[in-house]
Amino acid sequence: MSKASFIHSLYLDQLEALSFLYGQRIALFSNPEVSWKTIHKFEERLEANLDALVSGGEPALEVCLQQAKDGDPGDLYAALRVFCRLERKDLFIELLEGIDSEDKEKHLAFIDALKHGLPEAWQDDFLEQLDSTDPQLCDMVASLVAYRRLSAGKLLVQTLKRYSSSQVILALGRLRERSAASLFLANLRHDNEAVCSAAALALLRIGDMTVVPHCLRIAGESSWSHIPLALGGDRSAVSALAKVAGSDNATADTVLALGMLGDITVIDLLLEKLNGDLAESAAQALEIITGAGLSERVFVPDEVEEDDLLDDEKEAFRQGKLPCKPDGSLYGTYVNRLSQKRTEWSAWWGENKAMFDQQIRYRLGRAYSPLTILETLRSEKSPFRVRQLAYEELVIRYDVDFPFEADQFVSEQMRVLDSMAQWIAANSGRFQDGAWYFAGRIVS
Repeated sequence: MSKASFIHSLYLDQLEALSFLYGQRIALFSNPEVSWKTIHKFEERLEANLDALVSGGEPALEVCLQQAKDGDPGDLYAALRVFCRLERKDLFIELLEGIDSEDKEKHLAFIDALKHGLPEAWQDDFLEQLDSTDPQLCDMVASLVAYRRLSAGKLLVQTLKRYSSSQVILALGRLRERSAASLFLANLRHDNEAVCSAAALALLRIGDMTVVPHCLRIAGESSWSHIPLALGGDRSAVSALAKVAGSDNATADTVLALGMLGDITVIDLLLEKLNGDLAESAAQALEIITGAGLSERVFVPDEVEEDDLLDDEKEAFRQGKLPCKPDGSLYGTYVNRLSQKRTEWSAWWGENKAMFDQQIRYRLGRAYSPLTILETLRSEKSPFRVRQLAYEELVIRYDVDFPFEADQFVSEQMRVLDSMAQWIAANSGRFQDGAWYFAGRIVS
């Protein structure tokens, strides 16, 4: 092997490693057995491979450019991170112009690379793209604005006036752009539920409570309204969502929302839900309220695709029989998860309910407060989505906003959480534990 071939293979290996770590990092966010803090180890390895490629000069750039065009989404992410670190705008533009608008995974990889590595010197030029007539490009810029909290409120408002976009609305909500309130209100009745949901969240984040009665009115037929009610509603939201949860219209979000509201009057209803299709959400809701920590170890069979089976296995599969190992056991793994056993939860509740007061809200077994929200964010047992929603609660309930995303690099998250802890300690006397708040003010 020549020296040039060796160097090429070396940089190719580093890029493939970076690509793998990017994909693994994304997958770990949805793995209930992996603590969000554990992801830090993968991020450190990702950055080490990035440093090696950045120092590789033109040979490394050639490998990155070729793989970005021909490889998978992780290769595109890796190459873009290198180009951003070296401020090679020419190579960045070359990839931007060639991206397939129909390839959603590569599109997301492109956005992630910008979130994690866009040079500050490029920001103004990038924000100018909000004037584009290309909605996909505008959404890409909006995603970056939301993640980085870039000062682009006025530009985003003009973009939203041209077309309704959940990404643009989410970005304006992240910036808490109050001048966009009328546009948010108009989009509450959009045909696209993602747009409605984004508008509701944006209104809650700017302290506009008019969205709550709107969501209450439509809770029975529009499930997208349930999470906004969890984030900004009061006791009336508990009764409205409990009614939906007891009907055929109940969804996983309905049950999760009841858990986030923290009212123990719904505990019996959540116990009932442990027997059905919503058992996983019911267990999560019970844990959010009580912090009981009940767990179980269960066997999860591997997912099977008929096309992957041998001919003699396909007929059995069509009859509902999964392929087995030579010893007769199923393919799969054992995992630890929150207990979904109604008997265990009922027993725990029977032993502990005397410690709870129906007059106040709860989170993780303690009176709801900024501190218990912080504990939700810090907990290694909190799933990704619960952590993200807990951040929204801190903004909406207590009117304090530290730029945070549950998919930030762990080192960044830890810094933000430390800042939150300092603020909470300094403002501990301002709020009544267990009470209902909205925009920093107590509500009935």
